[in-house]
Amino acid sequence: MSTDPTTARYSVEGLTALSESLLHEAGIEKAHARAMTARMIDGDLLGHRTHGLAFLPTYLDRIEGGHIGSGGELETLHDDGATAAWRANRLPGAWVMGEATDLLLDRITDRAVATVTVADCSHIGCLQSYLLPFTERGLLVTLTATNPGVASVAAPGGTRGVITSNPIAMGIPTRADPILIDQCTSVGSNALFEGYAVRGERLPGKWLVGADGIPTDDPTVLRADPPGTIQSLGQTDFGYKGFGFGLMSEALSIALPGYGRRSRPDRFGQGVFLQVLDPGRFAGSDTFLDEIDHLVGSVRDDPGAAGATIRLPGERALAARRQQIRDGVVIGAEVLARLTPRANRSSTPLPTPL
Repeated sequence: MSTDPTTARYSVEGLTALSESLLHEAGIEKAHARAMTARMIDGDLLGHRTHGLAFLPTYLDRIEGGHIGSGGELETLHDDGATAAWRANRLPGAWVMGEATDLLLDRITDRAVATVTVADCSHIGCLQSYLLPFTERGLLVTLTATNPGVASVAAPGGTRGVITSNPIAMGIPTRADPILIDQCTSVGSNALFEGYAVRGERLPGKWLVGADGIPTDDPTVLRADPPGTIQSLGQTDFGYKGFGFGLMSEALSIALPGYGRRSRPDRFGQGVFLQVLDPGRFAGSDTFLDEIDHLVGSVRDDPGAAGATIRLPGERALAARRQQIRDGVVIGAEVLARLTPRANRSSTPLPTPL
C-alpha cells in the first residue's frame, strides 16, 4: 500500500470499471470507452500521470461539449497498401490509434515500411503507451502527434506561440526490454504546466517565457492576456534545436495528414503520424539487434558519475508498469475527488483502495 496520504493504490480492474462506466454513461460506445480507458490506465502504469486517469474529467467535459464523438466511421483519404491517410472526425483518439496499430501490424508482414496518418481525431493520450505492440514484434516505430488548435511555443527569440509542445515517440526493439522514447520538443507539455498552475506552485526552473520575452518560473503566464509561451528544448541558449524538432513534428503530423493551422481549428482535434519499419527487410533483424544491443551494452558499462543513475529511455516507465500491475496503480486523491461527483450522479461505484 502507498504510504503517501495523498495517493492510494487501486486494481487495474477497479479503475477500468470506473472509467468505462463513466465514459459509456456520457455517451461513448463501449468499444471506444474500452480503448480510451486502456490508454489512460497505461499512462498511469508508465508514470505519465498527466495523461492517465487525471485526464478522464477533461475527456468527460469534452464529450459533453461535443468535442469527442463516438458515432460515425473513419474516413479514408488515401490507401495504397504501404500508406493510409484517415480523417477521424473527432472519434476517440485511443480507439483510432488502436485501429491504426492493427492495420500496421497486418500490413508490415509483407513490406519494409508502413505508415498511417490521421487528421482530426480527438486527443490520443500518452504516446509511449502505443509503442509496445510494435517493439514486441521486433519492429521499429515512430509516432508524433500535435494539436493545430494550440500554439503555446514561440520560435527562439519570439514572444508569440506558433506551434505547441509536439511530442515525438520512438520504440526501439532490443533482445531485452525495448527502448521507449517519448518526449516533447518543448521543455514540457501543456498539461504539465497547467498542473503546476492549478496547484499554485512555481516551476523548478525558468521554463516559460512571459509575453515580454523574459524567462519565468510562473506557470500562470500561459493563462495571461497576452499569454506567455513554453520554451523549446534547449531553452534560451539552444532552443533552436528543440524548435527544429517541433517543426519536424508539424510537418509529419499536421502537413502530411492535411489537418493544419491554416483553417484555425479549435483546440480539440489532433493530427497523427505513425510509421513502422521492419529491420528484417533492411540489413536484417539479427544485425539490427546486434547493433542496438551493443549500444545498450555501452550505456550499461559506463560506471557513471558519483551518485548518478544511468537509465535508458523507457526503463523507469517499464519498471513502474510491472510494479503497478503487480501491486496496484497509484492514483492521486485529487483525481478521484474530481470523479466522485460524476460517479455519484450515475450511481457508479468508486473503486476500493488496495
